[in-house]
Amino acid sequence: MTNEIEPIKAMPPEPRHPVPPAPIHPLAALTIIVLDNVFGWIDLVPGAMLGTSLLVGGLGFLSTLFVQHYLAKDEWGESLAKGLVMGIIAGVPFQVTGTAVGAILLGWAGANQWIKLPARKRPEQLPASEDEIVDVEVMDVK
Repeated sequence: MTNEIEPIKAMPPEPRHPVPPAPIHPLAALTIIVLDNVFGWIDLVPGAMLGTSLLVGGLGFLSTLFVQHYLAKDEWGESLAKGLVMGIIAGVPFQVTGTAVGAILLGWAGANQWIKLPARKRPEQLPASEDEIVDVEVMDVK
């Protein structure tokens, strides 16, 4: 049995997030907020509520579907489900619903990005100049 000297590899500290990532991409949440504010003009045009609700819901669905698939890298099925939920939320003919949900999701995504805990301390490592000794078995060749 012989001993070989192997250098210790330095490991970078891992950032920690106390808040889990948001289920919806921030751009999709922002789009829902913007689309939700379309309902402010409905009071001016009587009878436009149903058409506007369907249009805004469809736009919310499509925008969330594509943002989740292409930017958040979700699979099509998961993007479709999230798009359907966000489209329904955006299509509700009240300005409060989509704005409240979108603001909560934007806040959640922001908290995940900006609130970080200090990196976990690793066990004490030897200085870079010292090496670790590793036992290696050597087979006798005759």
